[in-house]
Amino acid sequence: MIYYVFLVIAVLGWGAHIAWRWKEAKAFAPQLLKARQEAGELPASVSEAEFTELYLRSEGPRAASYQFVCGAFLTFALAPIAMLFNAVWEAFWILTGRSPVFETGTLVHTFMFFLFLMGLMIGLLAIAMHRYHTLAPPNLNHVIRNLQESHS
Repeated sequence: MIYYVFLVIAVLGWGAHIAWRWKEAKAFAPQLLKARQEAGELPASVSEAEFTELYLRSEGPRAASYQFVCGAFLTFALAPIAMLFNAVWEAFWILTGRSPVFETGTLVHTFMFFLFLMGLMIGLLAIAMHRYHTLAPPNLNHVIRNLQESHS
């Protein structure tokens, strides 16, 4: 139980760190806008709110946020997932005649749980990375180029 408490504290710390990175990126955007406007790369008509939104979309810690959501989900859902797997395993074990080879806690059961958990993690990360790359915004150079064109 104490290890689970440490794990929850670590996950909450990880989430707080990512939230801080988002906050820092949002605070940095107006400074970058001023520097780019002074350098002549962006017109003065670009508003701070517009640039901040586009900057966060292109340069915010999106990948870390996706990784955090997957990690937090697996941290908090591992116990219910294990209970569900064991309930299904035991139901099949009873239905198939209670062979001692397939009893809960044997090497076969442990290996199958490992394979199930790895498959679940790979599937979850595949969904997250598909979503990440499908919704990937342009990088900062594209954002600046688009702002130059739209405000010219």
